[in-house]
Amino acid sequence: MADGEALDDTMEDRVQHADRLLRMAVNRIPEAVIIYDTDDRVAFVNQAYCDFFPYMPPVGELMGQSFEDVIRHSMVAPGVVLDPLARTDPDAYIAKRRHRLHNPQPQPFEQLTAGRWHLVREVRVQGVGFFGLRSDITDIKQREIELKMARDHLARQTQQLAEAREVAVRAREIAIAARLEAERANTAKSEFLARVSHELRTPLNAILGFSEIIRDQLLGDRSPQRYAEYAADIHHAGSHLLKLIDDILDMAKIEAGRLELLVDDVDLHGLLRELMHTCRPLARRNDNRFETHIPNDIGTLKGDVTRLRQVVLNLLSNACKFTRGGAVTLAARRLGSVDGRSDLVEITVTDTGIGMTEAQLARVFEDFIQADAAIARTYGGTGLGLPICRRLCLLMGGDIRLDSSPGSGTTARVILPVSGPPCSPSLPVG
Repeated sequence: MADGEALDDTMEDRVQHADRLLRMAVNRIPEAVIIYDTDDRVAFVNQAYCDFFPYMPPVGELMGQSFEDVIRHSMVAPGVVLDPLARTDPDAYIAKRRHRLHNPQPQPFEQLTAGRWHLVREVRVQGVGFFGLRSDITDIKQREIELKMARDHLARQTQQLAEAREVAVRAREIAIAARLEAERANTAKSEFLARVSHELRTPLNAILGFSEIIRDQLLGDRSPQRYAEYAADIHHAGSHLLKLIDDILDMAKIEAGRLELLVDDVDLHGLLRELMHTCRPLARRNDNRFETHIPNDIGTLKGDVTRLRQVVLNLLSNACKFTRGGAVTLAARRLGSVDGRSDLVEITVTDTGIGMTEAQLARVFEDFIQADAAIARTYGGTGLGLPICRRLCLLMGGDIRLDSSPGSGTTARVILPVSGPPCSPSLPVG
């Protein structure tokens, strides 16, 4: 018996010694450890647990406390329990936590508690109880946050760099386009100056030549009829020069935003009948028929009668010039209200002449541009007429539209509001 009792005492001493060593070891690890027995009471808690949760009672007082007591300690500590259920329904929150005590998550999870991040591992051992282990991972989370911020910052910088590169590429494209446009404009103006030079030189040569004949009476005193014809030629050449100079001055005023309109009531029927009589000789010069469709009740509109006459006369002159052995038609009608705008008037000039391609139509309203260089050489002109006409129509609140196809003629539609320009009659044109 004595030997058996001695053996039992030795085994108990070893168990107690091992238990003390285990407790000492667990108390020294940096992780927080808490163990609940099968009655949900604290069976063991290490010092690190109390360090993690300084609002908890000391280790000695925690031993034997119920799970509910421990939870209530955490619920009253500020900033610890973040679940809103703890404030709205404390009993429901305790029941929720008790359920997790008996059904712990199988995988570790992260939890923010009192401003510190914990990695939580929970295990339920049948017949033993609940084991909880917490590691403080605040520094790791902080590094993760800093790394994420650095990555986000790098991503933003990359995005900004990409946007800057895109802006630079776009700016380069715009610069190239602007340079090409400037070169095209310079070429157009150079061509325009060449045409103007030719247009000026031709009538000037006629004026000088015929005036010298008249001045020196080279035909003698017996040819008064020839002198009269030469005087008429001089007058025609001078009129052509005046028209050319007027066009150049008009374009200069328009580009400077200094062209003024004198807005008044315009008798459309009277104006169009006047233009009809003016243009019949122009039509006959190229063996063209001249037709009109002008209602007697076309009425009036608010506009600048001089500028409107200039627009329609230019369109009629073009139609007569580019049509040979065909027909030129002048028509007018009221359109009524269109797209919520005030009543409109449409004046149409139609011809059966050479027409234009789509490419020519796309550029015909550009300053200093003619539809085709060969056409310019054949028919003359500076390329200012249509751009000026369109600018004038825009100033009067309207526009010009062209429909054309090669060999089938052209239709020019002038559309103007009856009520006149929408604002001041003196407007800059961009």
